[in-house]
Amino acid sequence: MRKIATAALDALRQSFAPLIGLKISWLSIPNQALVGFEPSQIAVIVNTLLDGILPQIELLATDPENAERLKKSGLSKSPGIIGEREAYPDYVHVSGRRVELKGLFIDNPDLKLKRPPTRREPSARLKENITLDKIDPENDALLIAAVQLREEDGYCYPFIIDIGVFFMIECIRARDKRLAESGGKWFAGVPKVISKSGLRKQARGEKLTARDYKKDTNFGKLKRIPYPPLQEFLRRHGAI
Repeated sequence: MRKIATAALDALRQSFAPLIGLKISWLSIPNQALVGFEPSQIAVIVNTLLDGILPQIELLATDPENAERLKKSGLSKSPGIIGEREAYPDYVHVSGRRVELKGLFIDNPDLKLKRPPTRREPSARLKENITLDKIDPENDALLIAAVQLREEDGYCYPFIIDIGVFFMIECIRARDKRLAESGGKWFAGVPKVISKSGLRKQARGEKLTARDYKKDTNFGKLKRIPYPPLQEFLRRHGAI
């Protein structure tokens, strides 16, 4: 099976380790204001920021410490099509490996947020625009930055608290296998699952058509990708 050598993936993981502890000073929330927010609401705010800023990670070098951390990571923005927001991948590493970066918001139980009885599922995902034909198995890796709000001098800032590095090809294969095993299919580049009415037709032994499928709104969510190393990382941070 073609993929990055395990030793090369470990080397990537070591080169990204300096990112741990990086403070994203572009967002600050007064500590006393947190009681008005649920964790999911804060996650939307932080993830929106991450979605825009992580693909431009060099802009986080707002102080000498951050600049040194980013320099050691060896990441540079991958050339993409101008104006194409969802271009793949996000970065090229100095080793020549290609890296896709995803942010995973982790709730901080020490902060006084308005917590509901049940938690919402993390929204980070590998979207349908990342398909097998776009992946270079021997060069592509997935980097997940676990981000958590932490308090400093009365204000809360997002910090990168951990990183995970995974074989991209394995994650995508596991993602697509889950769709197939659930009875889902791809229609014109859109992953779809059998609708409720389609399930009833299937139970009656009737043949399904394209109209019996609906878009899989949970497709690619990291929590739902059955790749053991990825699941272990998510479980370590309470995301499962």
